[in-house]
Amino acid sequence: MKAITSSAKLDMTFEEEEQLLQLKTKCLNDLAASQLKLDHYHSVLRSCSLVLEHQPDNIKALFRKGKVLAQQGEYSEAIPILRAALKLEPSNKMILMQLSKLVKKHTAQNSTEKALYQKMLSNPSWLPAKCTGKSAWSIPWKWLFGTTAVALGDMALSVVIAAGN
Repeated sequence: MKAITSSAKLDMTFEEEEQLLQLKTKCLNDLAASQLKLDHYHSVLRSCSLVLEHQPDNIKALFRKGKVLAQQGEYSEAIPILRAALKLEPSNKMILMQLSKLVKKHTAQNSTEKALYQKMLSNPSWLPAKCTGKSAWSIPWKWLFGTTAVALGDMALSVVIAAGN
């Protein structure tokens, strides 16, 4: 990669520059494949993004990026990427299998979340004891203020921790 990048500073013809770009793309794709095998997901995403900057329709980069996002649980980001890859190469069985698995997982996750939210909303047990049976608007101000203070404190702590990293 260093040799390719340093060579780009020389005077070249358009054809030579295109060949160099093709070589860089192949190297980045190979690097992403190696990083994927080593479970270096952040690096895979970076390598794939570099490939996709130059070649937005690169099947390998799209597939690997979608696969990594899926492994990280980022289903809503991974699905459109894998669909784009499948649209470019509809006969690719690996992409089709990965997309199929991912859609099933995403559907199951959504169903679980929906059931959890439904349970939370239909069961007033999460309200303080003296508020049970009352409308949500009659929650005591002390309780509402306390939960807001705790939430803001957690948010401030997260900002401090993030700033330290």
